[in-house]
Order: sequence, then C-alpha cells, then structure tokens
Amino acid sequence: MTYGSLTPEVPLGPFEASPITVWSAPGKAAKLHAREDCSRIRAGRVTSSELPLGTVVERMCPQCARYGEWARPGTGVGLFLGALTGPGLLHELGSYAEADEDTFTDDEVKQAALLLLKAPHDERDDPGADEEEEDWRARREAQQLRDSVVQQWRSAAASLHRSHRLLARFPWLKPWAEARMRRKADHVAALQQQAGHLLSREALTAAAGAAAMGTPDLPAEDPAFALLGTPTAVAQELTSLWRRWNRQAADSWEHPREHGHLAYGLVSRISSRRKGRDAALERAQELVTAWTLALQAGAAGEQDERMLLARLPEQGLDDPPSREEAFLGRLSEWELGVLACWASEADWDGLTVTLRVPEVVAARLLSQPSALSCLPPEQTAPAPDSEPEGPVAAVGPGVFDDTPVSERRPVTPGNLRALRTVSRQVDQLYLVLSIEAGPEVLPLSVLEARVARGGQYVVVAAAGDLPDQLVTARRVELTADTVADDDPVRMPRIHEPAHPDFGRRLGTAEGERLVVRLARGRSHPDAALRCLLLARGVADLRDLGEQYDASGERRDLVPFPVWDGLLAMDQLDLQPFVPVREDGAGRGGSGLPLGVLASAQLYTTDAAGQFEGRAHSPGCQHQARDHGLSRYYDLVTVKQMLGTERFDPCSKCGGYATRRLSTTQVAYYRAAHQVHDLAGQVRWVLDHPDLETDTAALLAELREWDAAAPPDTWFDADNEQRQWNRFIRRLLQQLEAAVDRPWSS
Repeated sequence: MTYGSLTPEVPLGPFEASPITVWSAPGKAAKLHAREDCSRIRAGRVTSSELPLGTVVERMCPQCARYGEWARPGTGVGLFLGALTGPGLLHELGSYAEADEDTFTDDEVKQAALLLLKAPHDERDDPGADEEEEDWRARREAQQLRDSVVQQWRSAAASLHRSHRLLARFPWLKPWAEARMRRKADHVAALQQQAGHLLSREALTAAAGAAAMGTPDLPAEDPAFALLGTPTAVAQELTSLWRRWNRQAADSWEHPREHGHLAYGLVSRISSRRKGRDAALERAQELVTAWTLALQAGAAGEQDERMLLARLPEQGLDDPPSREEAFLGRLSEWELGVLACWASEADWDGLTVTLRVPEVVAARLLSQPSALSCLPPEQTAPAPDSEPEGPVAAVGPGVFDDTPVSERRPVTPGNLRALRTVSRQVDQLYLVLSIEAGPEVLPLSVLEARVARGGQYVVVAAAGDLPDQLVTARRVELTADTVADDDPVRMPRIHEPAHPDFGRRLGTAEGERLVVRLARGRSHPDAALRCLLLARGVADLRDLGEQYDASGERRDLVPFPVWDGLLAMDQLDLQPFVPVREDGAGRGGSGLPLGVLASAQLYTTDAAGQFEGRAHSPGCQHQARDHGLSRYYDLVTVKQMLGTERFDPCSKCGGYATRRLSTTQVAYYRAAHQVHDLAGQVRWVLDHPDLETDTAALLAELREWDAAAPPDTWFDADNEQRQWNRFIRRLLQQLEAAVDRPWSS
C-alpha cells in the first residue's frame, strides 16, 4: 500500500493555524519531525517547538509526512490529519484513479468473455481428453479473470464512496479534489463495463426465473430411485436435490444449465459397483435437465424492460477503509451481476443506482427479500410531510480539539457521524460533561443515542487526551519490579485474612498490574492503561459489551486485557456479613455491616435463579466465550446478592464476576474478614471452656481493634459504624468474661 503524503498543495482550511508540537535539529531550514525519535534525525541535539500546521507542512520530514502522528488522536486537528494521511483521503484519491498493472485490457476481457459466454452447442460434440483438459483450464482462467475484474470494480467503488464520505466532512477540500474524483468515477465506470461484458445477461435473467419457480412434481416412486430407500426417503433426497439446484441456479453467475453436476450428489453415497446406481444417476440428470428446459421455456420471447432505483447497502461506519471487501459484501453474486450488467447511472456518494432490467429481474428485486432496496422511480419521491435531513457536519475546531473546555461547543449527531467516518480507530470511550448528569464516561454508542434524543454534551477528553505523565508514571511504577515473563501472570489465592496480600486479587491495583502484564506483546501498555482509566468511570460495564458494526462483524469497545483490569473472576467471601443464626446450628456469619461493599457490582447470567441451569460469570469456561460482558448479563450489588434466595452458582466459576474493588473497599473487606476470624476464635473459646487456651494474644488483638476508630470512608451511614464498634466491643467483653470466670470461682 502506498500511503498519501501531506503536501503544501493540500488546503488546510480552519486547521491551518492549529498549533503542532514538532521536533527538529538546530537550523532554520531543518526538517520538522512528528516524533523525537524519528530515524531521519541525524543531529545529536533535538529541540521541540510549537508551530502552526501551515508552517509545519512546508518543512515536513518525508517519512513523518506519511506515517507520523502530528496531533493527538481524538482532537479535531488529529482527526483531520488522520483522515488525510496514511490510508486516508490522500491515499484514496491516488487509488483506482486509472488503469494500472493489475487492470486487465479490453482485449483480455473480450477473450475471456468469448469463453465464458460460449453456448453449449458451440462446443465440440466429442472432444478428446487433451482438448477437454485444455478447454477446462482456459475456462477456469477466464472465471478467475472475471472474479478479479468484479473485485476490482467493488474495490474502486468502495474507494470512491469512501472519498466522498471524507470530503463531505472537509468541504474546503472539494474544489481541490474535484478533478481526481472525476478520474476515479470514470475508472469505476470502465471497470463496471468490463464486469458487464464478462457476465451473461441471459444467465442472470434465467436465475431470476429460477428464483420464482415453485417446487415441481418429484417422482418419489420412480423405480429408478428404488435403491435410495422407501418412497419417503426418495422424496427427501429429491427435494434436497431440487433445493440445491434451485439455490445455485438462482444465486449464481453461471447459467442454470451449468449446474447439471449436482445430480451426482443424489448417488454420491452409493458405491459405483452397486446395481442400479447408473440408472438412478441418469434419471436424476434427466430431472435436472427438465427443470432447466422448463425454465428456458418460461423465459422464451422478448421481455419488457423496467426502470428501478436501487439503494445500495451502506458500508459499515465502523469499518476501517482497508476493509474494501466489506463494501457491497451483503449482496449476493446474482445481485452484483445485476448491478454490473444493468446499472445505467450510479451515484456512489449517495449509494443509489438506476437500473434498467428485464421484467422478470425487476419482479424478483421488488418481491423477494434483497440487500438491494429497489423501488420504481415514481415511488422514490420524498413524502410531503417528511422532514429534511440535517446538514452534513464538517469536522473543525471547537468540538473534539484541545481548545479550553470553556470554549467547546456541544457535540451534535452530525459531529459523531463525522467522527465515525473520519477516524480509522475511533476512541470508543469519552469523558463528557452535561448539565443533567455532570461528568460521565460514556461509550461512543451510548453518547450517540443520548445526543440523538436531544441531550447536550460537551466532550472533555478521550483516552488519548489523558495526561501522559500520569499514565507513564503508573506504568513505570507497575513494571519497576517486574518479574520474569515466564513467572505466573496471576498471583495465587490467599485464604488467610491476616496475610498482607489477602483480598489483593480483587482490587483495582491488581487489575492495573494485570493489564500492563497482559498488554505486553499485544499492544503498548500505555494505550491499555488509558483505556482502563476511562473505562473505570463507566457506571454499567455492560455498556462496554460486544457491539456489531453494519456488516455484522463484532467490535470490542475495549481491548481484551482491559477486561481483566475491570473484572475479577474471584468471588467475594460474604460470610462475615451474613446475619448470625439464631438457632445456633452450623457456622453462621457475623452480621457485620456491608459498608462500602454494599454497592460493589457483580455480573452474572442469572441473579434471581429464574432460568434453567446454573448462573455463570463472564469468564466461565461453560460460557464458551471471552471475558467481555453483554446485555444478557444481570447486574446486582453485593447487598442485593445477600438477599437472593434462588441464586444457583456454577461450581467452576462461582456464578458471577466482581467489578474490581477500590483501595477503600479492599481495606474494609480485609478488616471485616479479620474481625470475622477473631469472632470465630472467640466462639471457640466460649464453646470449649474446659480446654486450656492461651487467650492473651487474642485479647491483645481485640483491644487493639477496639481502641482504633475505623476510617470514615468504610461506612456510608453512622449506624453502620456504631454496629461495627458494638460488634468488636461485644467480642471483647465476652472474651474478658470467659477469661475472668475461673478466677471468680
């Protein structure tokens, strides 16, 4: 791929004065570089400066002009430069603008068309083996040429459509690009003409007739098919043969008569030495021939033509421009052939095509489900009461760029559409500000839905806007004592509450460490950390779940390592918070207040036990999926989970995943387990008064807990703090009474 370079001839519009940070060697004529470590810098000393974009373009390093990122991703000027350079607009304008070494000549297309469109009676009646092999090879090469020409046409049309979409966001570029766009449109038209020469209109018309055919009478009781089994089994086999032939005849570029080989499928499971096999095959071939003859008889005679206006399927907004194969990918082979052969006018900007097709083709396009949305011209006029579409939003300063937040304008639906169109790698998480909700972190899809409903939001920052020093410092801190790559990635489980690492696996700090460790070798750890820091601000992690673009491909809003930073697959041990059992049977809980743990989020497939089977976490092996969430999961808090009675967890995963706990939550979780463990020891002493026990250490630890006031951040209500203090005081009093009892006697 040849990337486009930004040159002084390209109009910069409102971004001409945008400040750009550059690096250069000493000297007024030195080239400007986008990176301090550019390989073309030969000087030992490099200085940084901030210059207007117009000045930077004139002195750009050739390598940085193609591959350099001159502005932060997600800003207005960053979007503009990203849309121009690399595989952006400048590349698109230079691609598929004229015939090149991959384009076939008209003579090559003509020779291939003679082979592909040759009628059966033009072939030799009894060719020899060598001639038959040579004909087969020649026809195969012609088919490959046809496939290549059609793919070139689709790719050229995709490039033209992509160029239109990008130019719509930067209207000041249209006059400059007008001549190049005309050349691209002419080349697309030439490729379409070549594709039309290689496709048979007769075959496409016959295919439309095949799609309209009803199931014929099938001779299930014909003696020739007796070896296939009972009449019922024969009927099933013949119905299957009919459906295969009809499906291929209706959706192929080849004429229905070319699918006679399908008859062999009827006897493919029967040994060639079995008596009656040849007779069954011959009868099956007669059936396929009869279906083809019936189709040709119905299509005999001239057919009237009809004009239709077709709306082509939109290319996925999230599809990167390199995925040209996705353009028109939802169309069947037959629908592509219809476009190539009968499209008289094509608007690749608005994705509308005028078709002049035979009546049978028009009937199929209008009556059967199709990715081509076709209507007669008289029905395509807009309704009088319909609202006009909003103006196309141009990408400019003031919405996504790095101007002061106080100067930014609220984002509009057009701005967000432009963002998806322009950016090759849309920053999917945004810190936004609104009057109604204040600061929030929203996925782009959620932000689009809210803005479409009339919400007023200002984009504050994307992941790429987070301070570099903050992210880099955290990454350096996490990797300062990095262990070897072959050491275990995940720390072992700790079950002893007094251990300093107890509960650490559940915390956000451990999540950060995992993200940095897992991101090595996949992507830069800083990028994953940026995404994690913003994703933590999302209120409901299900909003980050699996999304699908217009072509049906899955898109993940966050990299997979980030899920390990958001979710802990460990389950919380809630025994300290379970109420004490009044009947004294078994080991109950301690009834400690939930405190800051009450609002901790848990994600499970079935929190209320209302579905068949057990509940699973997103990372459970029984789910046969990755760690990502989706809208099919339930979100419950720890407080709600304690109140559930029908929750039936999976024995492998524990039934849910825990949203990683903050430092305060981990500290309280550890403290609650330590106090719960002390309560268990006190109960043991009370239940075994006849045994000699060294209670001095236990008394000292309880008095230490009683003397220390719990942090205010542990509890949201005063009564919870009093409940915590009363519980510890009661334990201390019970143990002191047990210790003093022998002396009083």
